[in-house]
Amino acid sequence: MKPFKDYDKTQAFAEYERLPKGGYVLTVLGVAIQRWPSGDEYLQLSCDISEGDYNGFFAKQYKEDTREDKKWKCNFNLSIPKEDGSERDGWTKRRFKTTMNAFEDSNPGYHWDWNEAGLKGKKIGGLFNIRQYEKSNGSVGEFTNLAALIDVNKIATGDYKLPADKLIEQTQASTSADGFMDLAGLDDALPFS
Repeated sequence: MKPFKDYDKTQAFAEYERLPKGGYVLTVLGVAIQRWPSGDEYLQLSCDISEGDYNGFFAKQYKEDTREDKKWKCNFNLSIPKEDGSERDGWTKRRFKTTMNAFEDSNPGYHWDWNEAGLKGKKIGGLFNIRQYEKSNGSVGEFTNLAALIDVNKIATGDYKLPADKLIEQTQASTSADGFMDLAGLDDALPFS
């Protein structure tokens, strides 16, 4: 076999370390207002773990990623209310205020003043769960997801409940010899049951 160019300089794939699900103390490193594909705005908070065994976890992961299209892996996206009076907008307002209250409780002397840049450098508690996704080849992948922000003091005391994992339902339906699908036990999976 003939050696290919730059073999000695080519970097091998490294083993990927995954953050265990749980509660962590975070620091906000970046803040930006972004738009969903629908046009609605959200506040993107880029964070990293700032205490404990996983301190600097996402910065380390980012630095070790050699891909050209690497991305920061610890973002929390908080929808900005639209002021349209809808029930969904009411829920968005409650979630936004709950998050800002958590920032105020986590950072003594801080008061949310509608200046999103002021969140940079602030401490916040982060709850991470497992989230699955379907890969282009049809298999299922998973990652540790920043699912919620809470008062940092609750992380220290362990006074929190992790959000449920977001798993892709794997309904296994078998087909009988006559070509019909066996629906036994699948009542909950059917929209018309």
